Amino acid sequence: MNIKSLVAGISLASFSGVIMASDVQFAGYAAHGVNTYNGSPIGDYSSVAPGVGMLNSETAILEIGALAPEGSFDSEEITPYTDRNTPVATTRSFFDFFLPGGELDTSKVNLTLDKLGTNFFGFTSLEDRVVPGSFEESGDVPSIYRAKGTNQTPTVGDWEAIKGKMTVSDNPDGGFTVQITVRDALPNGLYTIWDVGITKPSSDMAGGYAVPLGGIPNTLTTDENGCAYKEIEMAYSPARSCAEGEESCSAYVSVFYHWDGQAYGGAPAGTWSGVPTGIYAANQLVFPTSGELLQEPVTEFKHPRVHGCFPSAKPMAAKMFR
Repeated sequence: MNIKSLVAGISLASFSGVIMASDVQFAGYAAHGVNTYNGSPIGDYSSVAPGVGMLNSETAILEIGALAPEGSFDSEEITPYTDRNTPVATTRSFFDFFLPGGELDTSKVNLTLDKLGTNFFGFTSLEDRVVPGSFEESGDVPSIYRAKGTNQTPTVGDWEAIKGKMTVSDNPDGGFTVQITVRDALPNGLYTIWDVGITKPSSDMAGGYAVPLGGIPNTLTTDENGCAYKEIEMAYSPARSCAEGEESCSAYVSVFYHWDGQAYGGAPAGTWSGVPTGIYAANQLVFPTSGELLQEPVTEFKHPRVHGCFPSAKPMAAKMFR
């Protein structure tokens, strides 16, 4: 199925005297790694990104797994047959794909997410970590602990419940507005947003890139219900063409979960400093913007279908027009 069949160009009426531009909307896909869900690719990028291994890998590049029995070399690949009540766990798949033969601290593999720590005062390296305590046990003595209401040990089902909507709008000044809403994500969680794309698309010189969407900071934090909304002003459109002759195009926009509670600026994680993706962070939701879609979204964005988080109030009228 072509990506263009799942994006809607919506001509919007005037609101408060301002004529809104045409919008393009994209559905969010739960992910278990780079362009992968249930061990299969979400999209086929072979025509627009030939030779870009991370988008066309024959084996899944996993960033999250299902907890395997104690003593296992790695967590288990999540498949359609995985018990969704199994806790998610860290995996080494991403590290092995991008740095084959490299050394990884295997004591951090196949752990539930509550076992991973965060840097604290006095740390001397990214691997120097303290495991935060729980809110309930924090008491009245100041200490490092996880925020109230966080899901410290999410299951596969919790991970896959996330859903989202992305809208790209042309602005009269030549720029673009990107709106992203996620719902049923992990509550009180820290996410970052990334543009994963292709240079020299649809040519033999095609390469890959990953940059913070809209610049730094590219963070997103969810509320107690796992909902978050972000509006980003950009100089280029993530919905731009991937035709041959273009300088670049976006493959997908990633909503990237950081279970260590910290962001790393212009990198998704401290990837080659002993704390790679899959150990402290992972793609949880992606918005494919090019290529050929091979799967349907596992979750549906609805109730309400407009952007924003509305726990008790009606949606703002302005957002209902976007």
